[in-house]
Formats: sequence, C-alpha cells, structure tokens
Amino acid sequence: MDRHAIVIGAGLAGSSAAERLAARGWRISLVERAATSGAGASGNLAGVLRPLPSVDDNRLARLTRAAFEYALTHLQALTTAGLPLRWGQTGVLHLARDERHAATQQRVVTEQEPASAYLRWVAREAASELAGWPVADGGWWFAGGGWVDPASLCRANLARHGAAVVPHYRRAVERIEHAAGCWRCFAGSGETIAAAPILVLANAGDARRFAATSHLPLRTARGQVSHLPATAGSAPAVVVCRLGYVTPAIDGLRCAGATFAVDDDEAGLRAADHAENLARLEFILPGYSRHIDAAGLGGRVGFRPLSPDRLPMIGAVADAAALDGQGAAATLADLRRVPGLFVVNGFGARGIVWSALAGELLACLIERSPPALAADLVAAVDPGRFLLPRQRQRLRTGGPQRRGSAPERGDD
Repeated sequence: MDRHAIVIGAGLAGSSAAERLAARGWRISLVERAATSGAGASGNLAGVLRPLPSVDDNRLARLTRAAFEYALTHLQALTTAGLPLRWGQTGVLHLARDERHAATQQRVVTEQEPASAYLRWVAREAASELAGWPVADGGWWFAGGGWVDPASLCRANLARHGAAVVPHYRRAVERIEHAAGCWRCFAGSGETIAAAPILVLANAGDARRFAATSHLPLRTARGQVSHLPATAGSAPAVVVCRLGYVTPAIDGLRCAGATFAVDDDEAGLRAADHAENLARLEFILPGYSRHIDAAGLGGRVGFRPLSPDRLPMIGAVADAAALDGQGAAATLADLRRVPGLFVVNGFGARGIVWSALAGELLACLIERSPPALAADLVAAVDPGRFLLPRQRQRLRTGGPQRRGSAPERGDD
C-alpha cells in the first residue's frame, strides 16, 4: 500500500496524527480550512497538562495517566529538537473541592502509592506555599505537570518531519469519496484537494457532516477562557485547579477558566462567562479576583468536540450502514469497518493530555502494529463502541456513561 494519508484538521488531534505517521515514513496531505494550524479549539493561549486519578483507577484515570506520561516524553523530545514549542513544566496543584473530595484525594495517594515525582498529596499549608496564595484546602500535586501553548504544539508537530507533511490551508472539504482503494477530498467547487489510500478525520464536530461518520455521537462544547493582566513572577507561579484552572503569567496574561457549555454556538465573548470564570477563580484562590473588573477582560472562545462517555474516539470507523436492518453487532470484532477511514476526535477539554498518545495509537492501528496500550483501553476509545448494544441503549436513554469521576471542565 502507498504510505500516503490525508489528515483533515490541523489542530492538536490532526497535527499529532500527522506527526506520528510521518515519523514512520508516511507522506501526509494535511487539509485545514483555516489559514494556519491550531486555529480552532487548539488556539488558546495555554492549557493544562495533568492526569486525572480516581479511587477505582478507572479507564479515564488509566488513559490520562498513560497519555500524561507519553505527552511529557513527546514534549521533551520536541524541545530537545529545537522546535517552536512553548510550555512550562511548573507543576499543577489540583485542590480538593471540599472535605469529602480531600479525603478521596488522600485515599488515592495512600492506596495507590504513586511515585512522588508523579503525584503526592499536600496539606493546606503546603498547598498555599506552592500556589503563593492562601488556599482553602490541600490537594494533589503533580510536579511534572504544567501548561502548554497548544497552537505552538501543533506547529512543532508539523515541523518535526519537514517535507513529509504537506499542508493545504484555507481549503474546506465539502465532500469525501472512496473508490478503487483511494479516498478523495473535494472542495465545494468540485476540485480534488487530495487523494490517498488512508483518510483520517481530525476535524472535530465537522466530522459528522460526512455520511460515513454521521452516526458518531459527537457534540460540541463552548469554552470561554478569560485573560487576566499579569506581571512576570506574580502568583501563582504554578497551574492551580479547583473546578477550573488558573495559569502562571504568560506574555503578560494569565488564563482563567474555563466555561463548558454543550451545544452553545455563540462565538463572541460574553461578560457573563467572564463573571463565571472570576467566580471560579475566587473558588480556587480566595480573594484573588476582588479587584478584577470582568467588563474589561479579554479572552478567547473555543469549541471542543466531546463524546458522551468522555473518552476520545481513536481508530477505524465502523460501517454503520452495514448494520441497517441487521441489528447491532455483539462485539467490536464483529463490526465491519469502512476501508481506509479513521478518526481521531472527541478530546473534549483534554486535548493537551490526550493528543500525543492518540496520534501514536492511531498510527499503530493504521499500520496494524501492536499498540503500547492495554487492549481494554484500546477498545475503550474505539469509535465503533457506540454501535454496540449497551452503548446504543445508553445513547437512546441519555443515561450516565460513568460514575465517580470529576465534572468535565475546560482544563486544556
């Protein structure tokens, strides 16, 4: 097979997929409707890099741990290569929401005994010292975590393998078509933008426009980040989270947020959302927002794709049309797949932590090589999972997909 793939979308998902395939010798035609990479949800000034532990070490916890560790290795490799990546390994302080949550956090550390360089519990006094500000409770301290400029990560990914990735910017894909073992992407004019045996859809919620992926239960969440004026060296010098997040000063600004509104397509900044972010900031660092005027703040709005079970979608696209009139497949192995069509999507608010591992897993699946991830986790992110009977029932009833995990918030 010709080792040539089309990747639609140049955000964190698409750039990571392109980089991992190019590392294996593939040629990539990268198609992006914007004028540059990282122009959508990946265009925020900064996002948070940290895992999300749980008492039962559930799939979300295991995936974010694996992704966090892989991301650190990837970011350090890009930095060593001198690529245009901006990030700060400042550490991330994840404060407890209340006494019950504090007890849960302590239980995770006591029972799982993680390496202290990865995770440790700090009491309120130590947490206040780390934050450089009095806080209400203790929390988890991820010494290896930090902030990442996601657009710079996209640029670094795409620059790493030189001419192996050929971008097609300002090109909107109107239609895709598969014939004679080849995928073609067409512009609205009918012109062919690119053709290759493999097509990867990394174009967020827009992926549902195409017939082959219209069954994917992708939704979009609007996230507004507030930009606060900040002087270098001012507190906090680390990322602090507590049902939201606040970053250190970056280029004279500090990011605070973020809102998370599903199926909200308002593109402009809203004063009410700035006020919500300041209220969240006050919950994180009591007294910090007292003299900040919401009316004068800048910020950014991004629209993030998410799945109903809060796990990403990574892998071969199942042929939903083949199930029509035949009922649901019993297992993932029973699903017929659309030839040569793959998706990497549904990152929600965790694009920074998911993306590097997602690109690696996708490349392994395309090449049919063993992924460095447990089989049950590979299955957990398989986009075909939503066609299995249990998931289809949950989607019909709108029932909960997971118990005991933290609320979704704009971390990345």
